[in-house]
Amino acid sequence: MDKERLISIIKKRLGLTDQEFSLIEQQPRFQRLFDNALEASKYRLVAEVVESKGCHSGHTVGQKLMFDSTGNLLTRLSPDRVCAFLMPNLTVLINAFFENLMNGRNPNEVIFNRTGCFDVGVACGGWGHVVVEMKAVRIKKD
Repeated sequence: MDKERLISIIKKRLGLTDQEFSLIEQQPRFQRLFDNALEASKYRLVAEVVESKGCHSGHTVGQKLMFDSTGNLLTRLSPDRVCAFLMPNLTVLINAFFENLMNGRNPNEVIFNRTGCFDVGVACGGWGHVVVEMKAVRIKKD
């Protein structure tokens, strides 16, 4: 796929008019995104549970939440239940990886690649706590 085809797909997916989309196309930062998006699409973002204690949603160590390179949860590749209280903090990490990908950098250069749910755990007055570690994994092509 070439850059022009990619831009056409993005325009259609966003559902914007030609006039609205022209405002995006004129931005140098979005030109950089268009230049790097094809390479970025070769990655998945994987949030692996590395600690779990008292999780009401049932997240367990080793479980993986899978996202495409643009931050969409891949529901068929993720657990049936995903805790809503984990997602806000995870969104910050997804954004950091997305920024690296769209700027043509190594997505795994995120130094602080761990986060957890809002629940503080029993010792601090909560129920439990889950910690995940995010990494970008290149999709294997057969």
